[in-house]
Amino acid sequence: MDYLVISDNHTFMVCEFSGEILQNDKSNGLYYRDTRYLSLLHMSLAGQSLDVLSHDDDTTYQANIILTNRRFEDEDGTRIPAGTLTVSRSYAVHGSLSQRLVLQNFNNFQVRTVLAMDLAADFMDMFEVRGIASGQRGELLDPHIEGNTVVLTYLGQDGVTRKLYIFFAISPSRVRTQESGSTHVVRAEWDVDLTPQGTMDIEMIFEPVESEPVEVRRHAHEGAKVYNLILRRQRHETESWLDGSTKFFTDNVDLNNLIERSTLDIKALTGEYPTGRAIHAGIPWFAVPFGRDSIITSMQTLPLNPDLAIATLRFLAKYQGKEDDPWRDEEPGKIMHEMRFGELANRKLIPHTPYYGSVDATPLFVMLFAQVVRWTGDRALYSELLPSVMRALEWIDRWGDLDGDGFLEYKTRSELGIRNQGWKDSQDSILYPDGSLVSPPIALVEVQAYAYAAKLWLSQLAAEMGDQELANRLASEAANLKEAFNKHFWVPDASFFAQGLDDRKVPIKDITSNPGHALMCDIVNAELLSAFVHRLMQPDMLSGWGIRTRSLHDPNFNPVSYHNGSVWPHDNSLIIYGLYKNGFRDEANEVSCQILEASRYFRLNRLPELMCGFQRDEDNLRRPAEYPVSCSPQAWAAGTVFMMLRSMLGIEADGLNHTLRLSPSLPAWIESIEVSNLRVAHERVHFAVSRDGEVEVISRGDITILVE
Repeated sequence: MDYLVISDNHTFMVCEFSGEILQNDKSNGLYYRDTRYLSLLHMSLAGQSLDVLSHDDDTTYQANIILTNRRFEDEDGTRIPAGTLTVSRSYAVHGSLSQRLVLQNFNNFQVRTVLAMDLAADFMDMFEVRGIASGQRGELLDPHIEGNTVVLTYLGQDGVTRKLYIFFAISPSRVRTQESGSTHVVRAEWDVDLTPQGTMDIEMIFEPVESEPVEVRRHAHEGAKVYNLILRRQRHETESWLDGSTKFFTDNVDLNNLIERSTLDIKALTGEYPTGRAIHAGIPWFAVPFGRDSIITSMQTLPLNPDLAIATLRFLAKYQGKEDDPWRDEEPGKIMHEMRFGELANRKLIPHTPYYGSVDATPLFVMLFAQVVRWTGDRALYSELLPSVMRALEWIDRWGDLDGDGFLEYKTRSELGIRNQGWKDSQDSILYPDGSLVSPPIALVEVQAYAYAAKLWLSQLAAEMGDQELANRLASEAANLKEAFNKHFWVPDASFFAQGLDDRKVPIKDITSNPGHALMCDIVNAELLSAFVHRLMQPDMLSGWGIRTRSLHDPNFNPVSYHNGSVWPHDNSLIIYGLYKNGFRDEANEVSCQILEASRYFRLNRLPELMCGFQRDEDNLRRPAEYPVSCSPQAWAAGTVFMMLRSMLGIEADGLNHTLRLSPSLPAWIESIEVSNLRVAHERVHFAVSRDGEVEVISRGDITILVE
């Protein structure tokens, strides 16, 4: 996505490289809690737009743009050559958004002109911005202008009053309003009088407020310059996050760039809740908590910072399904799919309060719980969340298995629900060869693997905790599921697993990436592994930029589709981890290499949510093709590199027994990796690994390190 993006907690901005928020681009805006609070932010000098010289949003919380003028005549009739005035335009976000403008005159004569800023807020719900839902709009009040403050107000149909406070550090020379369609545009103008080499500094603060009285807003000191204050606070918060997270350093520059980018992006994609700082899925469309996305990102980032996973577990446990509600696809014990906070959700015009249409979030929740307790050794967390985990298991056995055959199936009940409820949740992701949609209920291959891992891993954890009865029951159920899985999902003539079973229990025999997730879950019979992995790694699946979601030989293959031939980094990361766990180290490193090389071609070295699945060709297609509406940054794309590192290093942490197992297998393109501040239980571990397999332990506390 070719935009600048900065984000903090529940506030983020998407703008052009010029720093502009344009009304003709539907994704542009300043957003807060699922609502667009600023839909127009347009700057002009002498009535003209400015030209961009440079831009960056590297830090995720700050953006800097340098612009210059076009040729014009100033108020005295003097001709001002193009490129002789500059505007340094900087943004910083920390709850509020601050914009700082520094104008400078590089002419050898005085320049008098006017700088104008056009501002508007449509207060649209994110689902309206995306064009997938709508409802009767509330009332946009006339802007309130007083001194150096402008207040834009919206009275929502949900009874919530939303306001955007705009504070000017230097009072504009003039402020006026005009109507533009359904919104009110505020124009603030400053008379500019610049001596040769002279500068002018203008700051403004945009503070979104939801049903809060004026007296509690943070910037009661109206007009104060706070850009540097906001920037310092955000830098301090980010430094604290980095200090508490693991540091990975390698001798590969591209990999280091991806690690640094992904670490900052993960921080930018978190939001504070009473249960802790939980992960949001992606910007701009999905900057809210998700079940599946937040869980998988938590799994990926366990080596980076286990606190993310703990907060995510607590958040999802708090909103675990309590009743049978078809409108929200809710059932007792079920883990939510997606939560929304805007006007449409508040009015229950969409079922996302939260919405539960996900068949895989519940077993993934149990899997994450088992991994987190094992990694951290947190017995108190085990006791705290075990009741939620037991309710999740009950959902798996009672509500998730629609026909009692031992497999998890899905079928949407909500009239506004999602048709396909696995991670490939687009309308057309599950197809027959003739292109017709597979009818639900559908039992997806990866979901059965998740259910198996949930029971097996929890069985092993329960045994450690002294609950042998639960351990034995779950181990038996897992064994039965494994036997049935390998019998009913394996397609011998394809040497592969079916994507799922349709409503008649007939295997959906397409060659897709879904079965690759089974590798990390330990459900594949040993005698099938080699043939399965060999088929997975064939060129029709391996694009040169990672494994595709669907074989290019499939009649439904489309490299520009969302799920039918594209390449998803997170999908690849789970397959990489599974390949490593099953001893296919070279294959895991090959896929990791392709994903890493793809990252070099995206802005900021940032892996996108997905990319097109065209075949890499050194003569004609030497770079990956961008998917048109990919989220960026996106959480499980950012988490990908940490799952890759875990696989290369063979990291398996056991905080319950104060043990860290390492089984490194570095690819040819890495000579060494140094890992510091890695948390295992309550200790921090520091070690270095070389490609010859040598491990240097630098510090380990009371953790026993076993090298295998």
